[in-house]
Amino acid sequence: MKNRLMSSMFGFVVFAFSTVVLAQTAQAQAIPRTTDGKPDLSGTWFGGGRTTGGQAAGQFGPTGTIELTKWGRDKFNWNRAPVAANAPGVYGGQVVRVDQDPLYHCYPAGLVRLGPPRYIITGGSGARPALIEILQTPSKVILLFNYQHEVRYIYTDGREHPKNLELTWNGHSIGRWDGDALVVDTIGIRDESWLDTGGHEHSTQLRVVERFRRVDAETLEIERTLTDPVALAKPFTTTVSLKLSPDRDIDENINGVYDCTQFMMRKPAFGEGVNTLLGISEPPAGGY
Repeated sequence: MKNRLMSSMFGFVVFAFSTVVLAQTAQAQAIPRTTDGKPDLSGTWFGGGRTTGGQAAGQFGPTGTIELTKWGRDKFNWNRAPVAANAPGVYGGQVVRVDQDPLYHCYPAGLVRLGPPRYIITGGSGARPALIEILQTPSKVILLFNYQHEVRYIYTDGREHPKNLELTWNGHSIGRWDGDALVVDTIGIRDESWLDTGGHEHSTQLRVVERFRRVDAETLEIERTLTDPVALAKPFTTTVSLKLSPDRDIDENINGVYDCTQFMMRKPAFGEGVNTLLGISEPPAGGY
């Protein structure tokens, strides 16, 4: 009797395990693949509205779980203005200062803020979908953004980061395959951009590690981990899910994108007295 019971239990375990393996195998087979067997990330993708961590994609925001150093906190506070506690978009009696936002000075969004967001702001015309088109070759993966018509290259040919790396808005990205996940390491990012629309800044020591994984034929998952010893007290990770959008194309029409020249103003330097006009307390002499 005991042996019969043990045999039944063993059979059930084997059956359950086999079912899981078969399901995983079927899912893996359903993922489109390139001729060399790698998952094919190509296509036009849309999404970014759902993430882990409690914040919208591209917006870590005051309600997120991001932890800052003193430098990062000082910069964050500097980029926000005191307002009435019940005003829209307020956190801790503060709201983002438009005069500090790099986008309102015609700066590129920068790697982290570039995307993938769900929508892009278009000035007085509201918002329009933010699309990303991915082109995959054996030596590189190319990301085309309809926002600001940005282009990003991820080199997958085995190269390392250059020793004398020139800082750029989107940094230098190299990728390698870890099973079915494309792991991307990016450094060399200029520090004039923000991490989000909430006013979080970063330094040139920012490092972004991403994992691109095609979950199924229709879904692309991107996990991002940000490390910056100057701005972040500890690494911050967020995950976003995108959906394949084969009926959408990235076109050349830029009429929907806001004209940043209408907001052009000289960006106040950190600690500059212009904030007296905005009712913002001045930093100590010489800055923080």
